[in-house]
Amino acid sequence: MLKELHLRRKSRRSTAAYKERKGQPIPATSSKADSNMADSKKRSARPKIPFSYSLNNGIRRLAMTAMDLVRGRMKEAQKDLSKERIEKILLVRATFRMGSSILATPAILGFRRSFPSARIDFVGSPIAKSLLNNLPIHRYFDLARRFPYASWAYPVLLQQIRSVGYDLAVDVSCSQSALGSFIVGFSGARLRVGLQGKWDGGYNVRVPRPSEINKYRSLPAFLAALGLPSENISPLLILSPSEKEEGRRRMEALVGTSLGSQRSPIVGVFAGGRKTKGKTWSMEDFCQLIGDLRRRSSNVVVFFGPEEKKLIGRVSQALGKDIPLVFEPSARTFAAMVSNCDLFIARDSGPMHMACALGVRTIAIFRRRDVKHWGPPADIAKIVCQAQGVPANEVFKNSLASCVEASLPAKREPSLSRA
Repeated sequence: MLKELHLRRKSRRSTAAYKERKGQPIPATSSKADSNMADSKKRSARPKIPFSYSLNNGIRRLAMTAMDLVRGRMKEAQKDLSKERIEKILLVRATFRMGSSILATPAILGFRRSFPSARIDFVGSPIAKSLLNNLPIHRYFDLARRFPYASWAYPVLLQQIRSVGYDLAVDVSCSQSALGSFIVGFSGARLRVGLQGKWDGGYNVRVPRPSEINKYRSLPAFLAALGLPSENISPLLILSPSEKEEGRRRMEALVGTSLGSQRSPIVGVFAGGRKTKGKTWSMEDFCQLIGDLRRRSSNVVVFFGPEEKKLIGRVSQALGKDIPLVFEPSARTFAAMVSNCDLFIARDSGPMHMACALGVRTIAIFRRRDVKHWGPPADIAKIVCQAQGVPANEVFKNSLASCVEASLPAKREPSLSRA
């Protein structure tokens, strides 16, 4: 048997050698092992989702499904909110991402316009709690994320919510949010509003899905479907004068100059992006952009978030000591510093949405597949987008246009009056 196998291999080698001498092409062969190796490389290239994240989501969805079965489906109620007496409103945005929380702020403004004397409370993540200061919210309820703490935190949360006696509870996610549906459904509110879909059993006012898929436009469309004003409403964060002044002092210390009119522009660059969604930028492009900006006499400040903190050492080695690197754990102090930038450059991320909501000129770097859902309007930010990723020179070119030629809209001053 072994001898026969040896002769077969020798025959194949001889045939290949003969064809090579004659100049004949040797057909390419593929094996199952090669195919498996290629599949393995593709899988390894995909961003890995942390196990704890998947576990938390799985447990939450299982609990929501069980609760939906226990609660049953509510009957449809009156949809015209203008005909209802509404004094207490609960808005729910069950997300743990900064950007998604910021994109929910138009709901606060829209309901305040329609019900100027009503009490408006908000349910959201701890990271968004401080950011929503100075917006017209009476009380903010924190969401718990980690299991098993969430097991007893949510019953306590629901008890607090039900004790208020809300007239109206609204899931403002404009998506199929299982957690948002759960909170609104068990809020005890007379009117419970949310989007039609898989988790709408706890609502008695179901809103058809808006045709808009962009997050900057879908929430205003959702408000319009409820008969609420939605024109000229965009994400908004408001800083106090003292916060702005503190942010100014921090930035002056970093760039070593007074932030008066006669100076080089200050360009903030955010170093991160959501890794599990493939929204990060290569270190080479990142460093090239900063080097190009510095050579054009811009004062560059690089910002890091909690998920990017471990990159500070690598970036410091690559850029040297002349570039200020900032890790600021306080979300409001972070926002105050960003508000003093003449231009802010970021990948699709929470700080990118933050800069837009602060009225700072912004260059938003997107992958083509994400821009339809998360891209800001043209009057808020300049989007740089390519299918296979955006090279540093393209971002630099748009940065020059923004700083030198002022091709972006002038810096907007956030205020409730424009909301």
